[in-house]
Amino acid sequence: EKCEMENKYALAMYDIRGKQEFIYRSSRIKEIIGGSALIRDCFEGLYKLNKEKFGKGIFRNKETAFTESAFKEHLEEGYIGEVVYDGGGNFQLIFKDDETCKDVTYEFSKKLMKKVPSLRVLCTYIVGVNFSDYLGDRKKLYDLHRVREMQESNVRPYAAFPIVQLDRRTSMPLTGKNSVGEKVSAESKAKYDKYDEIRKNKPDEETILDNLVTQRDEESLLAVIYIDGNSMGAKVQTCCDGKKSYEDCVAALRQFSAQVQKNYIDDRLKEIDDFFMEKYKTAQDGGKLKRRFVVYAGDEITFICNARDAYDIMCLYLKNLPEGESSCAGAVIFQSHSPYSEAYRIAEECCENAKKVMKALELTDTSLMDFHYSQGGTGESLETIRDKELGGIISKPWIVKVSKKDEEKKTENLIRIETVERVRKFLNQLGRSNVKGLAEHARYSASDLEMELMRIKAHMSESKRSQTDFDCLKLLDKNEMRKLIYDVVIMYDLWFHDVKGEQE
Repeated sequence: EKCEMENKYALAMYDIRGKQEFIYRSSRIKEIIGGSALIRDCFEGLYKLNKEKFGKGIFRNKETAFTESAFKEHLEEGYIGEVVYDGGGNFQLIFKDDETCKDVTYEFSKKLMKKVPSLRVLCTYIVGVNFSDYLGDRKKLYDLHRVREMQESNVRPYAAFPIVQLDRRTSMPLTGKNSVGEKVSAESKAKYDKYDEIRKNKPDEETILDNLVTQRDEESLLAVIYIDGNSMGAKVQTCCDGKKSYEDCVAALRQFSAQVQKNYIDDRLKEIDDFFMEKYKTAQDGGKLKRRFVVYAGDEITFICNARDAYDIMCLYLKNLPEGESSCAGAVIFQSHSPYSEAYRIAEECCENAKKVMKALELTDTSLMDFHYSQGGTGESLETIRDKELGGIISKPWIVKVSKKDEEKKTENLIRIETVERVRKFLNQLGRSNVKGLAEHARYSASDLEMELMRIKAHMSESKRSQTDFDCLKLLDKNEMRKLIYDVVIMYDLWFHDVKGEQE
């Protein structure tokens, strides 16, 4: 098969560098939301280049199938290139030649430097496109990109004289003011401006975190929930299995990207909002939804809500993912006045801990959840905090949904959500006054917990004892049940206490 190397078409890839650092450089939620949106919409600037210099610009109709003949027709119509794939932070285009690619990148970089000088984008391209072998071209592009990454300069594209005022958090020069008149850096101003822009389209979202809590000065607890898809890199690689040409591979990549958007973002956001609409439909809050989304792009969602809703939301999201799709969820319960960035960091670590367990057991499409009730400690890793506070009494992460192909793998050492729910029902049968003391006994030892449960059972009437599900204690060995009961009791008042479930 002859490779068409005589053409001068350039396959280019644009990669945003340091996404997490850029988004979370500030602990202010407005800047975090604005930073996330800036990255999401970053490449819109490529479509708004000077039309006099670049003709019709870049063709980007996702509904039009990518073919060699159609691409050449678009060039004849005056376009300078066409989008190949845009998804999951991967932005690929084919330009009519390498000089056009350089000119576009130069103009695009100037736009970024002017608006957001700290947002770094790396462009890599190869010349000579073989339309019958996309995978071969992609490999060449990725190999070159790895070299470019190592050669990339980390010197900041801005500096400040000693007489210039600096942002104390980032050491960036203060160059402007945000909408409330505060002096800010160019990066912060761009984030604030982007936040103000997207807020206009979300009038129904609650922006004051204190309005999300149950009762100010009594239970000011919020939850940060971080949910991230599993094995997305591998799925992107395998979605082109059995295919080779640009036409087939680009169609598969675009379909994959659309499915990810639907399965992990669009459908799930609707379910989450339906949950809040139903639960708080009688609330006298001006119609504001009781949640605040921070990031939602690709296969990742981060948002803030009342601490009491976190368990139900994580279960709702993970259970309703289609077969073959999976995510891990991490949540941290924190006081509304605590730094959001610290809460986010721990929530992300909870999610990563679930992923680590999943990978260790070689699970592929199983959804797990992990969480942490923050007692105020900051600056330490989740592992260190848990070791100090709990000493290993941890039953998490819990399996919320296991795929059919993972059923046969070793998951017997993980707690399933069905077991959690059965223990929840059992504890509600014991009554809150008995439940609250179980955490201390569980913390001490498995035998001490067993003795306390025997005491509770002995003081029950015969009829109540017969209706109480003590058999659920046999679902796990004594030490694992001790860990599970401890975790459930710690979260009992927030997540598991059901007054209707208690027996008189």
